[in-house]
Amino acid sequence: METSVVRRYVRGPFGQVHLYEAGDRNSSHRPLVCFHQSPLSGRTFDALMRVLANERYLVAPDTPGYGHSDAPPEPLSIAGYAEAHGAVIEAMDLGEIDVMGVHTGARIAVEFTRQHSDQVKHVVLVGAAVYTEEERAKQRAWTGAALQPTEGSDGTHLKDLWTNWAQFRGPGVTDAMIERYLSDSLRNRGNAAYAMKAVFSHDMATALADLDQPILVFNVQDDIYDATARSAEVMKNGRVVDLSPTGLWPLETRTDEIAALVRTHCDP
Repeated sequence: METSVVRRYVRGPFGQVHLYEAGDRNSSHRPLVCFHQSPLSGRTFDALMRVLANERYLVAPDTPGYGHSDAPPEPLSIAGYAEAHGAVIEAMDLGEIDVMGVHTGARIAVEFTRQHSDQVKHVVLVGAAVYTEEERAKQRAWTGAALQPTEGSDGTHLKDLWTNWAQFRGPGVTDAMIERYLSDSLRNRGNAAYAMKAVFSHDMATALADLDQPILVFNVQDDIYDATARSAEVMKNGRVVDLSPTGLWPLETRTDEIAALVRTHCDP
């Protein structure tokens, strides 16, 4: 049976932080804290939260400057975003937790774990790109173009954004799923590229190699598929599960399968 997801605001270091939460905080299972991909929002985890909330508490905050959370006054590093989330999680007094992150959120989850190594017990990542310099340059170019502010546009950027997301459409992906990503991408366009700029200054290989926690990485057929496969080479205590031919939206198209693997990983 699925459980509802509720939304609320809490105070954060840059103003209000909007978050999604589900489940019972008094569960015997550790809470699962979820960090989303940019320029999206915590609703990325809605389907997974509804399934797992029967057994544990889950929270998915909108990263500062994305979704409905207030923006920082200037761009942050990935470690800076992790610190901002850390202030919120500390105020919630959750005790020991597991963390999950998607793409940008995977990097934030890894840095959060480095900053709170005693608190975080298991790590789950969807996309954990260990870039070559050539890949980094290519990704920086096309994501930067997609996230430019759009004042004065004739509206063609809307179709471009749709195309950018739809190119990673896999089995089971509906137009409504793409539209949700599109609508999130249109929020806060002035600072939409902040977190993406932080991505290309972040050393995922070193960060992953620094973690002792068990790590589960899901790899899908998207723009960082090869770079994510490379994460297997640097983790001390991790494994990569290939979800091909699934593209983006794995948390919606393969929810039950991913939920089962998360359970096994986080509650051995």
